[in-house]
Amino acid sequence: MLRHKITISIVAAVLLFAAAGCIKNDIPYPKKLGAITAFEVQGQLSPAVIDSTALTVTVDVADTVDLNRVRLLRFETTSNTTVTPAPDTAVIDLSAPAVYVLDTWPGQSYRWTVSATQTIDRYIRVHNQIGEASINAGECEAVVYVTLDTPLDSIEITDMKLGPSGSEIYPDPASVHDFTVPRTFSVSFRDEVEEWTVAVVPREVTLTTGEADAWACSAYLSGMVPEGSESPGFMYRRSQDTEWLPVTGVEVSGTGVTALLSGLEPAADYVYKIYSGDMEGNEVSFTTEAALQMPNMGFDEWTSVDECWYPNPDMESGYWWDSGNPGANVVAALLGSVNPTSPEESFVAVSGEGKKAAMMETVMVFGIKMAGGNVFSGQFLDVTGMNARVQFGRPFTTRPLTLNGYYSYAPVAIDRTDAAHGHMRGRIDRCHIFVYVTDWEAPYVVDTGAGIYLDVDDPHVIGYGELIDSTGTDGEYREFSIDIKYRSHRKPTYCAVVAVASQYADYFTGGVGSRMYVDEFSFGYTGDIIWEEER
Repeated sequence: MLRHKITISIVAAVLLFAAAGCIKNDIPYPKKLGAITAFEVQGQLSPAVIDSTALTVTVDVADTVDLNRVRLLRFETTSNTTVTPAPDTAVIDLSAPAVYVLDTWPGQSYRWTVSATQTIDRYIRVHNQIGEASINAGECEAVVYVTLDTPLDSIEITDMKLGPSGSEIYPDPASVHDFTVPRTFSVSFRDEVEEWTVAVVPREVTLTTGEADAWACSAYLSGMVPEGSESPGFMYRRSQDTEWLPVTGVEVSGTGVTALLSGLEPAADYVYKIYSGDMEGNEVSFTTEAALQMPNMGFDEWTSVDECWYPNPDMESGYWWDSGNPGANVVAALLGSVNPTSPEESFVAVSGEGKKAAMMETVMVFGIKMAGGNVFSGQFLDVTGMNARVQFGRPFTTRPLTLNGYYSYAPVAIDRTDAAHGHMRGRIDRCHIFVYVTDWEAPYVVDTGAGIYLDVDDPHVIGYGELIDSTGTDGEYREFSIDIKYRSHRKPTYCAVVAVASQYADYFTGGVGSRMYVDEFSFGYTGDIIWEEER
């Protein structure tokens, strides 16, 4: 019956094509968008942000990249598109936004703008320094402030960076001590040299309350006091209260005062101030982050579209989670539907009316390709050949401390691998649950065909946590709590939560038959903030 329907469709298409030669075509041609679909340059820090509405491409590059000569690695457009100027050179100039005109047939033009962002982290650190150095990169000038009692002829520079990573400074900053007058340093990188003027200026330290770094249930407090101040500390209160409360755990280093204030309420307004003896500093207000959860973290709501399962209540406003099901069904094509990830009603971690879990299994899609069951916050984009593009992350502006939930896992031996992971054949498969807290400018696009995968060392990753298991849970649910370890105080913009039945499924490596269930995910916001390395 299926073959018959296909034959009819083909015959109908042929007859329609033949008839078209006898009929005048008064129907206007549809518009075909000329779009840049992929863009990559050497030194790129994260996937390019491609906006098909604004017709822009933005790429963030390392500080070592010469924007005048950026090596182009990839420039792809929609089919039957002509690009002017043709990107046929290996080197392009991105010191200013580059404009490309994409022409499609019949006679439609689209003006795209490609721009690069680049941040050079510059700093100077000296003994008895007050605050951060004032740096004017445009004029190559810097001013460092020190306490009034610091001799200007005996300045000790502990660290200095005024150019891209790897640049050289002459003379050696550690050898320069006399700043009774401004000093000049030559900063060289490759063939370019900048002459920087650095001045050191004494300044009186006043009692100053700094800005708070407020999390959901805690806040990092900071301030400055004059050298030798009497017992400095902090006081705080809810904004609507009148009683001031003391802050414990205050640390003093020179003129700097810091503390971590815990036990706060999420999404609440507070005020704090620094004090020393009978003196008090200025009052500073802050608002704690909301203790947000992602929609449908319990995996109770599911939608089926053309026999493909999605872990969402709908495909519009409730569309938050996705899986590899759309890709598996593309591979399956006309042979039938297949869902490595599906709703589970009888085996759940928490029973109750309407309760479901997510079941994920590593399968062979009609003997064509291995697919690892998975669920993630993001969107499956498309399939090219046997490769896929997947968009990870949803907008998220708070910093959870843990990812909690339940999982059940029954692994089997790995029996499918790609060429690079052949050595893993025969090992017991492993499931993987992990979370990324990031300041990506857009969702992160994984492209298995281009070899682009999620990278835990991505500089935009603020916090990360994971659970890996190869032993299984003996047919039962196991409760878990994953600590999210933070690397930076930066505010997040996106969060990606991922669970997969075979850890290396992205590389088409896993054990066919490995099965995993996940249920009742949630974020935790109380407890200690864990840092991956010293701040």
